[in-house]
Amino acid sequence: MRDLSKEIIEMISPLPTPVGLRWERAEAEIGARIPSDYKALVAGLGGAGEFDECLCLFEPDSRVTGWDFANLVAARDAIWQHLEDRGRRELPKKYFNQKVRLIPFALSEQNVFYWIAVSGRLEGEWSVLFVNADIDDWLEFDKSATEVIFDLLHRRITHYVFDDYFSDLPHTYERF
Repeated sequence: MRDLSKEIIEMISPLPTPVGLRWERAEAEIGARIPSDYKALVAGLGGAGEFDECLCLFEPDSRVTGWDFANLVAARDAIWQHLEDRGRRELPKKYFNQKVRLIPFALSEQNVFYWIAVSGRLEGEWSVLFVNADIDDWLEFDKSATEVIFDLLHRRITHYVFDDYFSDLPHTYERF
């Protein structure tokens, strides 16, 4: 998996001011390490924010609770548990078993990007899963989070959800 955090940051205008972020609390709360490319990207962008008013990234210890990484993970875990408990929707066994955990890292409206955290695999080897808001499209990418974000910003990922998303270069990133 490639780290394209620097290339993404270079696509932003105006260039963001990097910040130092401490991920220890978030990692302890979710019980997993966050891939280093995502950490580098969020730090280089200055923290939580939104690309082109359509793709939100999260930070640890956010001053805005809604943009706190551990809160996002807890909220999405609760949604999966609710769906499972109610039996309203059959969830793919490929992603819902003892060896796999879905860890969200970005939102585009109610559409979510997850890492597919496979037991025994290092976080730098996790691939990415996109699940649309209706939970009926499951698109898997054998790429890092920054590769997927880079491809989205370059419109290399085609899906009806993204048809009207992302401006031309340079892209904007607004901090929350």
